[in-house]
Order: sequence, then C-alpha cells, then structure tokens
Amino acid sequence: MGKSISIEAKIGQLLMFGFDGTQVTPFLRRFITEYNLGGVIHFSRNISGLQQLKNLNCELQELTEESPSGTPLFIAADQEGGTIARVTKGVAVAPSAMALGATKSEILTEDVCTVSAVELRATGINMNLAPVLDVNNNPDNPVIGVRSFGEDPRDVAHLGAAAIRGYQRYVAAVAKHFPGHGDTSLDSHHELPVISHDRKRLDLVELVPFRKAIDTRVTGIMTSHVVFPAIEPMEGLPATLSHEVLTKLLRHELGFEGLIMTDCMEMRAITDTFGTVDAAVMTILAGADIVIISHTEKLQKQAFDALVAAVKSGRISEDRIDESVARVIKAKERCHLMSASPEPPALSVVGSKEHVEVMREAIRRSITVVKDRPAESNLPLGNERVLVIEFQTSASNRAEDVLLGMETLANALRRNGLAQMDGMTVGIGVSKEKHQDVLERAREYDKIVVATSDAHRNLGQAKLVQDLIKEHDKIIAVGTRTPYELKVFPEIPTYIAAYGSRPLVWDEISRLLLGTVPQSL
Repeated sequence: MGKSISIEAKIGQLLMFGFDGTQVTPFLRRFITEYNLGGVIHFSRNISGLQQLKNLNCELQELTEESPSGTPLFIAADQEGGTIARVTKGVAVAPSAMALGATKSEILTEDVCTVSAVELRATGINMNLAPVLDVNNNPDNPVIGVRSFGEDPRDVAHLGAAAIRGYQRYVAAVAKHFPGHGDTSLDSHHELPVISHDRKRLDLVELVPFRKAIDTRVTGIMTSHVVFPAIEPMEGLPATLSHEVLTKLLRHELGFEGLIMTDCMEMRAITDTFGTVDAAVMTILAGADIVIISHTEKLQKQAFDALVAAVKSGRISEDRIDESVARVIKAKERCHLMSASPEPPALSVVGSKEHVEVMREAIRRSITVVKDRPAESNLPLGNERVLVIEFQTSASNRAEDVLLGMETLANALRRNGLAQMDGMTVGIGVSKEKHQDVLERAREYDKIVVATSDAHRNLGQAKLVQDLIKEHDKIIAVGTRTPYELKVFPEIPTYIAAYGSRPLVWDEISRLLLGTVPQSL
C-alpha cells in the first residue's frame, strides 16, 4: 500500500478502535469499508461465546475486502492471564504473570503463552496486547501488581522474552507499558502518574525488560501514560506524547523497528490533560504508529478528522504517515495476514484437555506456601469444622474490565471433598456490622481460611484479618493477588500465595489445602 491511496485511507491504518456489543456496529462497518481502519480491539463486552467471537472476527476481516486498500485488520485483545483476560468462557485461561514469575521457568512460560496464542488465533484474534514488562517494584501500585512477572528486572526480562516467543508462534505480541508503569502509586486509567527516577536508574530497572523484548523481535511495544522527567523535559508530558521517549529513546537509542502503539487514549491520564483528540495528533508527531481509542465513536471520528487535518495543513508530513503505514503493513505481513498462509487452528482445540493441563501445571508450580509454622501446622485441612471467608470477586481496576468465569474457594473445596465447611462472602468494603458478624461466626469453627486480595491496600480487609488472628490461632490466609499484603498481618500463622482466583487456581489451592498435592515452600 503506497501513495496511490488517499491520506484518509493511510490515517485509517494507524487507528485501532473498540466498539460496543457482540455485532459489528454501523459506525465500525463504515470505518472499515470507507476509511480503511487498521485494527479493532475486543473487550469482554464483545464476546458471548467462542463461535460468536470467531464469526464476528470473520465478518470484520471480510469487510476489509471492501476497504480502500483491502488490508486485513489487526484484531487485538488484552489476554494477559489471571484477572486480565477478555476471552474466558470455554478457554484455558493462563495464570497471571506473577504466578509464572513464581515458577521462574522460561520453558513453562513459553508453553503457557503458546497455548494462549493458539486459542486466540483459533477465534480470529491475531494480536495479544501482552506481555506486561513493567517491573513491579512498588507494592502500592494499584494497576500492575500480579500483571508483572515480578520485582527483578532480569527475571522480568527473561520471562517476558519467553512469553513473546510463545505468543509469536501464532499472534503478534505487544510488550507494555514503555518505558515502565511498575513504580507508580497512581493508576493512569484515572490520573497521570510521574516516575521521577534519574536516567541511570531507568537503565538499570525499567528499560531492562524492553531491551530484551526488542532483541526478541517483539512485534509491538505499547506506550505508558506516565511522565518521565529524566527523559522528557516538558513538565506533565506523558511518554505516549513524548518525541524524546518514543522517537529518540525507543526508536533511535534502543533501535526498535517494530510497531509503537499507544495505550487507550480515553484513559483519564490523557482525557483530563491533553484530551483524546489533540493527543491523537501529538502521539503520531511523537512517533507512535497505532493510536488506540477503545470506547467512544464521537472521539474516534474526531481523532481521525484531526489527524487528516494535521496532514493536510502540513503539521504532520505525509512522509511521517507513510513511515508508520509501512511499519503496520510489515507487521501484518509478518503475522501472515497479507498473504496465503496455513489455516488457523480449529476452534475445537480451544479449552482442550491438553491445553488445560498446561495451565494447571503452571498454576500448581506457582502456588507457594510462604509460611506455615512446622510445629503447629494448619495444613492440611482434615475433619475440623472450617469456615471459608472470601471477599466479593469484582474488578479492582479498569484494566480488569469485567471479571467473568470466576469461582470461589469454598465451591472448589466442596468439590474436592471437604465436608465440614461453611462459606461467607464479605463485600470489598467491610462494614462494622459485617466485621463483627464475621468475628462472631469464626468463633464457632476449628479453622479459618480467608481468601485475601491485596489487603495492604484495603484497610477494612486488613483490619478484619488482624482481628481474626487475635481471636484464632488456626487461620490460613490465601493471597489471591500480590503477597505484599503479608506486611499488614505478619503474625498470620499460615500464608499461601496463589497469585490468582480463577477456577483452575482455586482447584489447585483446594487440593493443596486438603493435602492431595505437595507443598512448595
């Protein structure tokens, strides 16, 4: 696709849109057939089942045959694993990146990500917005957490490279969030974070995994809506909009030749500062190749119009647009979207016994008994009366979208044979009445199992566990997210890090609690 097509058609290739519902909307249809849209991003709202998803993606690709260039779409999703998974029904959902980090196995990580990639490609998704290469060195980070492989830059780099190798056997992988979102205490979905470390520190920590990803030939790198004063001198200018970050650092200094993609331009770090429409122009000027606008049709059309106007006025040169279009086409050719290629995997492989077993093995090897007093061990559960306390399962941040296909530990324990057990569900915000109710109820049981969820960032949850410990010495905490919460109840006699709460995780946790699998310390 060269200069023979219009400016509008070239701009279209640089945009990736989300949409509402499980069918192609009139707006999206028009943008594909008339304006040459380059990509679509799926969320949970777009998926009701595997066959529906495959049919939807086939229809989307068929529409490109009517587009100005006939160029196939990138169809993307955030299928990281753990709580960040858009396709959940009937698939083998991978464990979280931090769970894979706990295994410290590059081989297992590559196997898990290969399975995820096969299943995505079978549904017609050809780009995974993963892996997360942020080094999670801030325990109070509200949006990364278990999405990261861990705290050590070298571990994140090596496991991230393994993930990229696995994904790219079947789909394009996109490493994120450059140059790093790990050491923030703010969520860029809601606010504009700043990382104030000097350049030496960034080279030693944040940039290490991205250098490795570039060496591994990752297809794309996604930008972060985070300010880096050590790189960008303009106050308050996030990486996504910074020429210093995207072109000088990522493109020239680090030598990245693949796709530079933005995080969603409707996140408040952008909308509350520069605005989605102006920022779309700014990010292309800064060096981005694909602009993601995930939700609002009005903003999608306005951003498109603003980019076309910027080229026609000379603010953005047509040569600059051609550079990005060429990268997009090259990436699509690399993913075998532009030419005859082998048939995609059959839908019947999705969620197969073999795939589930790969995920189960990874989960089994990740679960860690962090502490359990040997002389008075609470493990395994036996014939005692057991109370299982769980906090309501819901998304903890915007990145998690809607949590579907979740399970409870209580149900898993029942299925695996624990008879004398009752379960309680407590809301994320623990009221005084509920707090007291739980304490009184717990006195009736021999052992208490509480499934915690980043209690160090939830004072009500932390206080409940602390008070349970005061009254009960037979208490087991199962951490479903990061184990940093252990700092708010260090007296807990038994603590198990699960790094997740999907059905396979609960099944393996219940087996460990019941003593049917060995402990990993």
